[in-house]
Amino acid sequence: MHISYFVPPAPLLAAQERGLLNGLELEETRTPGSAEQLDGLISGRLDLAVTAIDNLFEWSAAGADLRLLGQVEPTTPLSLFAAPVIEDASDLEGLPVGVDAYANGFSLVARHYLQQAGAPVRWLEVGGVAERLDALLSGAVSATLLGPPFDERARAAGFRELMRVQDRFPEFPGQGLVARAELVGTPALDRLLAPLSECGLQPVEAAGLDLLIGIREQLGLLPQEFDLHATVVHP
Repeated sequence: MHISYFVPPAPLLAAQERGLLNGLELEETRTPGSAEQLDGLISGRLDLAVTAIDNLFEWSAAGADLRLLGQVEPTTPLSLFAAPVIEDASDLEGLPVGVDAYANGFSLVARHYLQQAGAPVRWLEVGGVAERLDALLSGAVSATLLGPPFDERARAAGFRELMRVQDRFPEFPGQGLVARAELVGTPALDRLLAPLSECGLQPVEAAGLDLLIGIREQLGLLPQEFDLHATVVHP
């Protein structure tokens, strides 16, 4: 099995520390961005990915047949950080804001927030969270969404925290574990899921899915033919 993630998820680390994955062939890859994850899943090079649940909307449209197996965390802590000279969202008008992918993933919660704030910005795709922090520190972007531990580095460097996603959207879901559909029910996947569930892999929260659906609807990006709830594999 080959799994891709931006940072190692806690259930995987805990299972490894407890020796529950001993004897299981598991290849791990830190991804530079969700586009690379999609390419790997479609090609079959990847079996699983830890990623923003919202990615399933666009990934399905791109031809990936995927299932959502669980959440690796109750929520993904995210904050919108900006250059110190930016005092509020309105100051970002016309400035570059860094995202992983413009049309899916965590970028949509930032797009939704800035649309509500009436701040049209320039969106730049710069990659995963490490790449986005680098872009913010270098001045290539004026703002971006960051989570732990990268948010602490931004704070320490004096960047301004404009908005905490969990304060504004309490139901915002954590990253999900997705797999190619043909793997569901296979012994290899079940052998991996059992220790991950024992070490913190959580059921998918319907309220979080509804929030993602609502955000896409507000942005006019909700595919009518796709049912996010139908991708969930219940234990």
